[in-house]
Amino acid sequence: MEPEANSIYNALQMSVRRSVGTSMFSLAYTYSHALDDSSDRYDGSFLNSYNMRMTRASSQYDMRQLLTIGYDYHIPLFKNTSTLLGKTLGGWEVSGITLVSTGLPFSVTAGNGNGLIAGAGVGNGVGTNAYPDVIGNPFSAVPITNAANIKGPLLFNPAAFAAPAGLTFGNAGRDILYIPGRWNFDTGLFKSFFVRESTSIQFRAEAFNLFNHTQWSGVNSGISCYGGSNNSAGDPSCLDQSFLHPSSAFNPRILQLGLKFVF
Repeated sequence: MEPEANSIYNALQMSVRRSVGTSMFSLAYTYSHALDDSSDRYDGSFLNSYNMRMTRASSQYDMRQLLTIGYDYHIPLFKNTSTLLGKTLGGWEVSGITLVSTGLPFSVTAGNGNGLIAGAGVGNGVGTNAYPDVIGNPFSAVPITNAANIKGPLLFNPAAFAAPAGLTFGNAGRDILYIPGRWNFDTGLFKSFFVRESTSIQFRAEAFNLFNHTQWSGVNSGISCYGGSNNSAGDPSCLDQSFLHPSSAFNPRILQLGLKFVF
């Protein structure tokens, strides 16, 4: 292992915070770009260990845009806590964090398939043998949306990629595609019921991923099937493969209730 990789990060960061009475609102936004030759010691996306500049591209952690909104809002109803309505219906709070972000980048890699041995033959050990050749638009209409026995939709067009020319690294490059972005809403509703001046019982209802948005966290990016005269990964004979289908997702909606005794 040698300290050969180089990275650079530039960002515009803005934040706003506002308090009104007992309520609070905050907003933070980051627009950034991270570039490197290798993102960490386990990054195996390099092609040639003697020329790390060949794989200089967006970092694996390059989240280009990130917006977070936080709030803690005291519902201004039934403020008179000396009445029955005030004790039961007043004093509720709503809090939460909303996150909107672009996805992380990933590399499309050319594996061996259909008798093809991909790579330039440099024997790079734990690195990547080759990237495919780009022959079309990965964002054009996909030929199918779902494949039999494959979980998740086809996110990009596999017909945009073909087997690399013999003894080449392919022209696709590193980290050229991005996982779809996220919209996530975590929120909570809670209220304290005072037993005595120094003791209370707090009720909490919390929801993570409130609207149950599907949020992909990974994509199957390795090609193992080539077909047709141009060795395209989008050949009909290859569309039952998991290539460019999601490989993982963030948590679905999670609901939880809780009681806390404060003394």
